[in-house]
Amino acid sequence: MYYSYYKEGYTVDSCTGEVIDFEAYDSVDYSGLEYYEKVSSSVRKREEKEIRDMKKIVLNYLLSIMTEEEKNEFYRILNQIERHGRKADSALYLAIYEHILSREGKQVKRDYLKFIRSRGIGRYAIRQRKKLLRQMLREDPVIQYIKYEYSGDKEEDLKVYELLKKHNLAYDNAKKRKQILLRYLTDKKLLNELLEKEKIEEIGNTILLLNIRDFESFSFSQFPV
Repeated sequence: MYYSYYKEGYTVDSCTGEVIDFEAYDSVDYSGLEYYEKVSSSVRKREEKEIRDMKKIVLNYLLSIMTEEEKNEFYRILNQIERHGRKADSALYLAIYEHILSREGKQVKRDYLKFIRSRGIGRYAIRQRKKLLRQMLREDPVIQYIKYEYSGDKEEDLKVYELLKKHNLAYDNAKKRKQILLRYLTDKKLLNELLEKEKIEEIGNTILLLNIRDFESFSFSQFPV
């Protein structure tokens, strides 16, 4: 049921919360669906504008604090996401920025945290976008760990991880694969066994390749028919 009430000297529509133009009140049909469709359309347009404005505010803030290298990486990732058909929002902008920082081994600053709180953007929304980001970029979390967190020889450790995957020794989820990798990196005996296995396979492949070449170069014409 529709009714109106007074608030701070204005007549307020109980259904929409809008202030009613008292002089035009009698000429407005509040029972018709068209009125509420107009109100809904107006609310939707206002929300869309607020989203666009928030994106601009967040983007301008990030551009003001990023280095040139970070800006280039930011737009590279953003373009890659948009090629997936995903529309970016303010939380995704922030997720990309935090993703870049984590790859550089940096932490977000206190001023940054104050900014996102002042804009009402929750950490949960950013975490969800970061999950989506990892899926889109298809980056192996274990490779990220080696590159940006593990303190060993990154190039050699990446080779070990690739060997583990090649021989089906790195399996299951990222947490399990990371545990397996660390076990091989810290246990010299296991690591040597892996390297020996790879060496034997390489020797076998070399012998097979030589046999194939010998066979191809062999001529049956030397035998009498």
